[in-house]
Amino acid sequence: MMTRKFLVFLGIGLAVIAVALALGFYGTQGAHLQLQGKILKVRTLASDDKNSIVVVDFRVTNEATKQTFVVKDATVSLVGADGKTVEGDTVARTDVNRVFDYYKMLGPKYNETLIMRDKVAGGQTMDRMVAATVPLAETEVEKRKSIKLTLHDVDGPVFELNETSRP
Repeated sequence: MMTRKFLVFLGIGLAVIAVALALGFYGTQGAHLQLQGKILKVRTLASDDKNSIVVVDFRVTNEATKQTFVVKDATVSLVGADGKTVEGDTVARTDVNRVFDYYKMLGPKYNETLIMRDKVAGGQTMDRMVAATVPLAETEVEKRKSIKLTLHDVDGPVFELNETSRP
Protein backbone atom coordinates (compact mmCIF):
# COMPACT_ATOMS: atom_id res chain seq x y z
CA MET A 1 0.00 0.00 0.00
CA MET A 2 2.87 2.31 0.77
CA THR A 3 4.17 1.77 -2.73
CA ARG A 4 0.85 2.70 -4.32
CA LYS A 5 0.67 5.98 -2.31
CA PHE A 6 4.22 6.76 -3.30
CA LEU A 7 3.47 6.23 -6.99
CA VAL A 8 0.35 8.45 -6.80
CA PHE A 9 2.30 11.29 -5.15
CA LEU A 10 5.17 10.85 -7.58
CA GLY A 11 2.75 11.10 -10.52
CA ILE A 12 1.12 14.21 -9.08
CA GLY A 13 4.53 15.78 -8.44
CA LEU A 14 5.71 15.08 -12.00
CA ALA A 15 2.49 16.55 -13.42
CA VAL A 16 2.94 19.74 -11.35
CA ILE A 17 6.55 20.07 -12.57
CA ALA A 18 5.48 19.53 -16.20
CA VAL A 19 2.80 22.23 -15.91
CA ALA A 20 5.30 24.65 -14.30
CA LEU A 21 7.83 24.05 -17.10
CA ALA A 22 5.18 24.52 -19.80
CA LEU A 23 4.06 27.80 -18.23
CA GLY A 24 7.68 28.94 -17.99
CA PHE A 25 8.34 28.22 -21.66
CA TYR A 26 5.08 29.85 -22.69
CA GLY A 27 5.81 32.94 -20.59
CA THR A 28 9.22 33.51 -22.18
CA GLN A 29 8.04 32.84 -25.73
CA GLY A 30 9.17 35.70 -27.94
CA ALA A 31 11.67 37.03 -25.41
CA HIS A 32 14.74 35.62 -27.19
CA LEU A 33 16.17 38.16 -29.64
CA GLN A 34 16.40 36.62 -33.11
CA LEU A 35 16.89 38.42 -36.43
CA GLN A 36 16.10 36.70 -39.71
CA GLY A 37 16.88 38.35 -42.98
CA LYS A 38 18.53 38.35 -46.33
CA ILE A 39 20.68 40.46 -48.58
CA LEU A 40 18.46 41.80 -51.34
CA LYS A 41 20.93 43.55 -53.63
CA VAL A 42 24.66 44.28 -53.82
CA ARG A 43 26.01 47.17 -55.88
CA THR A 44 29.65 48.07 -56.45
CA LEU A 45 31.53 51.15 -57.56
CA ALA A 46 35.25 51.64 -58.14
CA SER A 47 36.55 54.54 -56.04
CA ASP A 48 40.00 54.15 -57.61
CA ASP A 49 42.11 51.40 -59.22
CA LYS A 50 42.61 49.48 -55.96
CA ASN A 51 39.52 50.32 -53.88
CA SER A 52 35.77 49.92 -54.27
CA ILE A 53 32.56 50.89 -52.58
CA VAL A 54 30.10 48.07 -51.87
CA VAL A 55 26.45 48.93 -51.19
CA VAL A 56 24.40 46.16 -49.55
CA ASP A 57 20.59 46.44 -49.46
CA PHE A 58 19.02 44.03 -46.98
CA ARG A 59 15.84 43.14 -45.11
CA VAL A 60 15.66 41.91 -41.51
CA THR A 61 12.77 40.72 -39.37
CA ASN A 62 12.90 40.62 -35.59
CA GLU A 63 11.36 37.24 -34.76
CA ALA A 64 11.13 38.10 -31.06
CA THR A 65 7.91 39.69 -29.88
CA LYS A 66 9.19 41.13 -26.61
CA GLN A 67 12.72 42.27 -27.50
CA THR A 68 13.94 45.16 -29.63
CA PHE A 69 17.11 44.90 -31.68
CA VAL A 70 19.14 48.12 -31.33
CA VAL A 71 22.03 48.55 -33.77
CA LYS A 72 25.48 48.98 -32.27
CA ASP A 73 27.27 48.65 -35.60
CA ALA A 74 27.39 46.75 -38.86
CA THR A 75 30.31 45.32 -40.82
CA VAL A 76 30.61 44.12 -44.38
CA SER A 77 33.10 41.45 -45.36
CA LEU A 78 33.55 39.55 -48.57
CA VAL A 79 35.23 36.36 -49.64
CA GLY A 80 37.25 37.01 -52.77
CA ALA A 81 37.74 34.66 -55.68
CA ASP A 82 40.98 33.52 -54.01
CA GLY A 83 39.09 32.49 -50.86
CA LYS A 84 40.51 35.26 -48.67
CA THR A 85 38.15 37.27 -46.48
CA VAL A 86 38.39 41.05 -46.74
CA GLU A 87 36.61 43.31 -44.27
CA GLY A 88 35.30 46.67 -45.42
CA ASP A 89 35.19 50.00 -43.62
CA THR A 90 31.61 51.13 -43.09
CA VAL A 91 30.67 54.44 -44.71
CA ALA A 92 28.67 57.06 -42.76
CA ARG A 93 25.12 57.99 -43.84
CA THR A 94 26.07 61.52 -44.96
CA ASP A 95 28.88 60.17 -47.14
CA VAL A 96 26.60 57.50 -48.63
CA ASN A 97 24.10 60.22 -49.55
CA ARG A 98 26.88 62.15 -51.33
CA VAL A 99 27.99 59.03 -53.21
CA PHE A 100 24.44 58.40 -54.46
CA ASP A 101 24.03 62.07 -55.42
CA TYR A 102 27.28 62.10 -57.39
CA TYR A 103 27.47 58.57 -58.89
CA LYS A 104 24.15 58.08 -60.68
CA MET A 105 25.42 54.76 -62.13
CA LEU A 106 24.72 53.17 -58.71
CA GLY A 107 21.05 53.53 -59.47
CA PRO A 108 18.39 54.76 -57.06
CA LYS A 109 18.77 54.73 -53.31
CA TYR A 110 16.22 52.06 -52.38
CA ASN A 111 16.56 52.20 -48.60
CA GLU A 112 17.83 54.45 -45.84
CA THR A 113 21.33 53.81 -44.56
CA LEU A 114 21.52 51.79 -41.35
CA ILE A 115 22.88 53.87 -38.49
CA MET A 116 23.78 53.28 -34.87
CA ARG A 117 20.73 53.15 -32.64
CA ASP A 118 18.36 52.11 -35.45
CA LYS A 119 15.76 49.83 -33.88
CA VAL A 120 13.89 46.77 -35.10
CA ALA A 121 10.97 46.26 -32.72
CA GLY A 122 9.58 42.83 -31.94
CA GLY A 123 7.80 41.37 -34.96
CA GLN A 124 8.91 44.28 -37.19
CA THR A 125 10.55 44.00 -40.62
CA MET A 126 12.98 46.68 -41.77
CA ASP A 127 14.73 47.38 -45.08
CA ARG A 128 18.05 49.24 -44.90
CA MET A 129 21.39 49.51 -46.65
CA VAL A 130 25.00 49.55 -45.56
CA ALA A 131 27.89 50.84 -47.65
CA ALA A 132 31.52 49.98 -47.09
CA THR A 133 34.84 50.63 -48.78
CA VAL A 134 36.96 47.58 -49.51
CA PRO A 135 40.63 47.51 -50.52
CA LEU A 136 39.95 45.60 -53.75
CA ALA A 137 39.54 46.64 -57.36
CA GLU A 138 35.95 46.55 -58.61
CA THR A 139 36.79 43.61 -60.89
CA GLU A 140 37.93 41.62 -57.84
CA VAL A 141 34.77 42.53 -55.93
CA GLU A 142 32.67 41.33 -58.86
CA LYS A 143 34.52 37.98 -58.84
CA ARG A 144 33.78 37.45 -55.12
CA LYS A 145 32.45 34.19 -53.76
CA SER A 146 30.14 35.86 -51.22
CA ILE A 147 29.40 38.86 -49.03
CA LYS A 148 28.53 38.76 -45.33
CA LEU A 149 26.79 41.53 -43.40
CA THR A 150 27.24 41.32 -39.63
CA LEU A 151 24.84 43.23 -37.37
CA HIS A 152 25.72 43.84 -33.71
CA ASP A 153 23.11 44.59 -31.04
CA VAL A 154 23.99 47.02 -28.22
CA ASP A 155 23.40 44.24 -25.67
CA GLY A 156 25.76 41.77 -27.34
CA PRO A 157 23.93 39.48 -29.78
CA VAL A 158 25.40 39.28 -33.28
CA PHE A 159 23.54 38.29 -36.44
CA GLU A 160 24.92 37.52 -39.89
CA LEU A 161 23.27 37.83 -43.27
CA ASN A 162 24.98 36.04 -46.14
CA GLU A 163 24.64 36.63 -49.85
CA THR A 164 22.67 33.62 -51.04
CA SER A 165 23.40 33.56 -54.74
CA ARG A 166 25.89 35.06 -57.12
CA PRO A 167 24.72 36.09 -60.60
